[in-house]
Amino acid sequence: MPSAITISGLGYRLGDDTEILSGLTATIPTGTVGLVGDNGIGKSTLAGIIAGTLTPTAGTVTGAEAAVHIDQLLPHRDAPVAAALGITGIRSALLRALSGGADEADFEIIGEDWDIEERALSALAEVGLGLETADLDRGLRTFSGGEAMRIGLARAAMVGSSWLILDEPSNNLDGTGRELLADLLSRRSGPTLVISHDRDLLETVDAIVEMTDELRVYGGAYTAYEEMVAAEEAAKRARLTEAKKTHAIEKRQRIELETALARSDRKAATDKANKRRPKIVMNGLSDFAQKSAAKRRGDKAADEARAETNVQSAKDALRRDSSITLHLPETEVHAGKRVLEVDTADLERPWTIVGPERIRLTGPNGAGKSSLLAAIRGRLEPGVPVAELFPGLSTAVHVPIAHLDQQYRLPADATVMDAVRDPNPGLEKHRVHEVLAAMGLRAGRTEQRCGTLSGGERFRVALAASLLADPAPQLLILDEPGNNLDLASQRALTSALEGYGGAMLLVTHDDRLAADLGVDTEWDVRDLRGGSDSAAGSDHAEPAGGSDSARGSSMPADAAGAHEEVAL
Repeated sequence: MPSAITISGLGYRLGDDTEILSGLTATIPTGTVGLVGDNGIGKSTLAGIIAGTLTPTAGTVTGAEAAVHIDQLLPHRDAPVAAALGITGIRSALLRALSGGADEADFEIIGEDWDIEERALSALAEVGLGLETADLDRGLRTFSGGEAMRIGLARAAMVGSSWLILDEPSNNLDGTGRELLADLLSRRSGPTLVISHDRDLLETVDAIVEMTDELRVYGGAYTAYEEMVAAEEAAKRARLTEAKKTHAIEKRQRIELETALARSDRKAATDKANKRRPKIVMNGLSDFAQKSAAKRRGDKAADEARAETNVQSAKDALRRDSSITLHLPETEVHAGKRVLEVDTADLERPWTIVGPERIRLTGPNGAGKSSLLAAIRGRLEPGVPVAELFPGLSTAVHVPIAHLDQQYRLPADATVMDAVRDPNPGLEKHRVHEVLAAMGLRAGRTEQRCGTLSGGERFRVALAASLLADPAPQLLILDEPGNNLDLASQRALTSALEGYGGAMLLVTHDDRLAADLGVDTEWDVRDLRGGSDSAAGSDHAEPAGGSDSARGSSMPADAAGAHEEVAL
């Protein structure tokens, strides 16, 4: 049976000596364990070290031998399906064996896995992907994001009892895919480490590991973790209150001491002027009094300084609260303003957004959501059969729009500040700082190169650039915005967007996030073609790679110029 993972003094530095992890020590118990932490803190790096794909620069990890790591970047890999399933080596050995060219090493690789292709196709079928043997050589990029993540689920089902590490496994998955993930985890015989911000998924785990500058293990699911953290914060606030009281007392006592010493100095000066005692006695008393007063002043000043340090330490111990609401009056759209119209041959009446409505676009993976967003933006890539997906489709956008897809493209060598200000040269730096703070980006990060940012950090920078554009966007299109955001960042996002006054078109499979963003109405993309079957893989589904169809942000807008957009 797999054992707990023991992490001792773990550190990791990049080639340029940038420190990513330092001195991490913890024991991760067996079972299903959630790993949570801020974007950019190093969760994926830790996962890579545990799985053995990265080598630590300090410390050790034991207990995770033969661990399998399925990361969140599967939809963006150039590798074939077989590589994602971990069967490339066995298939190659099988090919040599079947052609009569195998050696002893090949038979050791094959072992008992002569039916590996059949098992792989069966695992894929169980997650809703009816692929053929030839598809095992097909590139992951040719699948939609949700389909690629389902391939990851098939790999997870084949792991057996070894440690399984899942990095944001619910990203891109529709409701059915998330049910498959939950079922997989409930049936697993081996231990699993789940890196996730998905509240529903985190409610199914046995323990939570919180990653900050240290690793802390909390027993129970996410709600229990939140309760324990809340209790800790209450105790910290109580210590802060007590520290402030002590500091106030020390400050008052120092002032009282200074007042008493000043009074004593004045009395001594009067006695000396009146020559009430011999001069030699008066000088001796004065010298003693000065030394005594200096010592008392020094002691009391030290007491006050310690009390002030304790107040600052108590403040530093509190968690950051990133709930900052932006004021974006320039994005406001009048309640009667027609913002967007979408129509097809199968709709009884057009879909319309009027005023600051917030609409959620729904439908299973592969149903065409990203293709529709691309059509609305006027930026369809060549070869996307939008007319076949949505017969008679017409769209009209009447306001400036901003769109954020799941790539969050930013110039890698530009600083965060430049990435926001270059498209918007009239922006003041203090306004950029304000908006980035509302996005939950850590202070002092504005001079960091965009190429070093995590996915969640890139999203926040891209969103800030969109919201601060000129003209200000009055229709904001968000395509799976929660995929790369930690829980604190999601709270920052929803809090910041409370001040957004325009309309919103949202694609997300996260019901909680949709509710937090104040969705008014849902549009099911399947209704655009008369409610026909649009499940992933059906004859009418969005073509493989459909989630990439909205990624052509470098393409020019349509010649008619009807779409005015902030493209990132």
